[in-house]
Amino acid sequence: MPPRPRPHGLLRPATARINQRIRRLMDEPNNEARAEEYRRLLVAWAEATRADLVKAA
Repeated sequence: MPPRPRPHGLLRPATARINQRIRRLMDEPNNEARAEEYRRLLVAWAEATRADLVKAA
């Protein structure tokens, strides 16, 4: 049985933490270090949300 979808707008704790870190990161000066951290956080976001995807039959 597929996992029950969460109501719109609710994130799992891991994705909520990553989202918060991305938001804080955007307040920092734009430089290569920020860009690298942003890329790393996007990968973490993708991994954290992968469980929410349902494979097509």
